[in-house]
Amino acid sequence: TISSPSQQDSVAFEVDPNNYHTNGSGKIDFVIVLSSDGSSLDPGLISVEASGSGSVSNSTRRPDTAGSLASIELVTLSPGKYNIAVSGEHKTTGAYRLEVFLAGDANADSKVDASDTALIGQLSNTKLGEAEYNVLADVDRNGVINGGDRQRAQANLGAIAPIPDTGGGEGNPLELSLPMDALQLVNASPSTFNSQNGLRFSLTGASFDLTAADVVLTINGSRVAAGAITIVDHLLTANITLANGRNDVSLKAYDTEGRPVYFNGRLWAGSSTLSVRLVNPDGTIFTTGATVTAALSDDPTVTAQATAVNGVAMFPNMPARTILIKAKGANNETGSAGVIGTSGTVVVKMLGFKAPSSVNNNDFSLGTAGWDIGTAPVTIVPHQEAVGFFQAGATVSSMTLAPASIVDQDLQLTTSGEGEQSVSRTFAVSQGTTAVRIRYRFITSEVPGGYYGSQFNDYFRVSLRSQTAGASAGENTAMNSLPLGAYTGGGSTDWREVTLNVDSAGDTIQADIGVANVGDGILDSTVVVDFVEEVKDNVQPSLSWNNSLGGLDLKYEVLTSPTTQPVTISVFFASGPGYASRIGAPVFTYSVPSGTAVGMHGPQHIDGTTLANDPAGTTHLIAASSPSQVGAIADVRIAYGATANGGVVPAVMTDIIKDGLRAAGA
Repeated sequence: TISSPSQQDSVAFEVDPNNYHTNGSGKIDFVIVLSSDGSSLDPGLISVEASGSGSVSNSTRRPDTAGSLASIELVTLSPGKYNIAVSGEHKTTGAYRLEVFLAGDANADSKVDASDTALIGQLSNTKLGEAEYNVLADVDRNGVINGGDRQRAQANLGAIAPIPDTGGGEGNPLELSLPMDALQLVNASPSTFNSQNGLRFSLTGASFDLTAADVVLTINGSRVAAGAITIVDHLLTANITLANGRNDVSLKAYDTEGRPVYFNGRLWAGSSTLSVRLVNPDGTIFTTGATVTAALSDDPTVTAQATAVNGVAMFPNMPARTILIKAKGANNETGSAGVIGTSGTVVVKMLGFKAPSSVNNNDFSLGTAGWDIGTAPVTIVPHQEAVGFFQAGATVSSMTLAPASIVDQDLQLTTSGEGEQSVSRTFAVSQGTTAVRIRYRFITSEVPGGYYGSQFNDYFRVSLRSQTAGASAGENTAMNSLPLGAYTGGGSTDWREVTLNVDSAGDTIQADIGVANVGDGILDSTVVVDFVEEVKDNVQPSLSWNNSLGGLDLKYEVLTSPTTQPVTISVFFASGPGYASRIGAPVFTYSVPSGTAVGMHGPQHIDGTTLANDPAGTTHLIAASSPSQVGAIADVRIAYGATANGGVVPAVMTDIIKDGLRAAGA
């Protein structure tokens, strides 16, 4: 309470690094609001001063906010201790309420992330007094939610504050949550390659209970002995050796308050170092700067990245599994290879752009003319939409194949001994082409041979590169990276596609295809290419979650000229952001009318209750007007806090929660 006009109160405030997470600049942006709490006080200007190691910057103070006498300060603070000075103005006195918010935390979940910026964007131009106005989205409290508020939220992305205790007291410590990511692996990560030498867990905001016998740590189902576990304050160390390859890790420990903390994850570990040597097509060292990525074929989300120095990139902690290597040079040169992680060295040939061919032969009607096949074992074969089951003129899933009288040929690239075989084609696209698409499938005799899941993990690669736009798209996949159900009994996948958007003013495209025997040269594998196609599309869709109405909003942009015929936009569940990753039938369709003008249109609302029962493998939802014009948005996700044991949550429960989140547009 301010009991006299000259009184100034000082409120201590700490940005404790054990409880707060900073934004990308290493600081946190706060909104501090001083209100009268129903009294006759007219709050004066707020002042924040450091009382130790903290620092104050970007301070903006106002004595009143829109529609209120409450005063406000927008301020950037580093971790440290502070005093907030408050007083009244115009000689007023009375009780006050001091509130501190994360700048941009529009949904009040004590963190600033993409959901907040999306919500602020959806409420753009909403004003105080309107039904949809959200005071937390109006970061500067000027009465209008606009781009300035969204910029403030973006600047504060990553900031996390402790969830306020609204219980009115200290409460039961066992009921107080630790920060979401309080428990962390210190020396390992599920998303990269790890050393086999032990595990360390760090606990933020609390200390581990020191009783090692109460710790339940299992590796691939086997419990680690208490004698191998050391606990010091906030650090728990397991002095064990991880398996070479896959390690399913489960931890249950306790903090000094008696709260259980959990970790459940999969770690890939190894002890070998793989040297990647980049060379030019003539075998000389590739000295131009290049970024090299190593990905695990068993789980392509497990990666490591390095910058090549004098043509060499080193990758430690490689397991005895197939590793897919992809390199990209500063001038859009690319190189790929697949190798066992324990091989020691792999040579990757970097391919630049070749001179475009003048031969129009993207459909193989002229055989291999216009294609650079070198000495690779290539044959031109009659097209079969479904190998071994259908012939020309048959009907497959409502699609009628070409009559036998029409020439429809495919290029077939097959392995020959151990190592890779490759072909390429370089060509200029016509003006107005918006994308290039390549259709292909992979066939391997390893599958009917009984070697699926083994180290004899043959791989294939298909890529498209744009010289003018400088972009690329492709697939670099090993046999084991696809589920066994993706193959027929004869070892063939279904037809697959890669689509690359290109410069519609004209562009040069290079298609590169490769296939390799890995670990042996006995059982061959093949890539069959159906065609390379130039695409001219004009409608670009996009998706966004609607936090107010629930579900999704579909917008679309007509790019170059009004539509001359109706264009159907279909929305799918998908296993990734691309067109080829769609799963099952569309969950929503919309027809863009003929004559729709150039520009942005929509939104068309998609009711969230129609988005239940996502298929297995769903990670995204995509909207597609064609294979080249796709808008993607990440599906809702569930994260488990340190005190939540995600390992015991049944799949049916996560499905129910995700369905509810989609219905809410969250």
